[in-house]
Amino acid sequence: MGNMDIFAHLKEKLDILDADGNKTGEAKTYDEVHSRGLLHLCVHGWVINSKRELLLQKRSKYVRAYPEYWDGSAFGHVNSGQTSLEAAQKETSEELGLDLPSEAFKHLFSVKENYVLNNGTFIENAFNDVYVIHADMEIKDFKTEPDEVTEIRWLGIEEFKEWVLGKGEPLVPHKEEYEKLLEYLATQE
Repeated sequence: MGNMDIFAHLKEKLDILDADGNKTGEAKTYDEVHSRGLLHLCVHGWVINSKRELLLQKRSKYVRAYPEYWDGSAFGHVNSGQTSLEAAQKETSEELGLDLPSEAFKHLFSVKENYVLNNGTFIENAFNDVYVIHADMEIKDFKTEPDEVTEIRWLGIEEFKEWVLGKGEPLVPHKEEYEKLLEYLATQE
């Protein structure tokens, strides 16, 4: 294990949302939110470079949802009292070692996601705020947290499309998010 307490996030409180994504005024622990399927807010950050490659991370075997699957660059929960942008900056710093100003983050869209894992003991019911972050760096220059991230790699958009279609390594299934992200990226060519 690395220096980070991989279970520290279990103590953090998350704001509970109503069906429209508004805060209800309640905050619950990570465990309570996921055992009861309470609606909350997450951030999904996608780092893209000037070669039009996306940075993907392979999730650690220690995470409860989709261990050892590939995912976006930096994902996480918005803690109680935090803004979505603050959470995106925090996750990008913690998971990749990138300390970037708010101007580096472009909010693209939000999607609602719901799934049940681990024999019904883990229920994800969240709005995901999706950001794109521009950065040109070599893989060796990122500082990842080994308890959360096993590996990172740059993946060209065309190859990413193949992975989304199931013709690559296993991706965490964010179907609607991938479709909207690819639509956005197609407008940026």
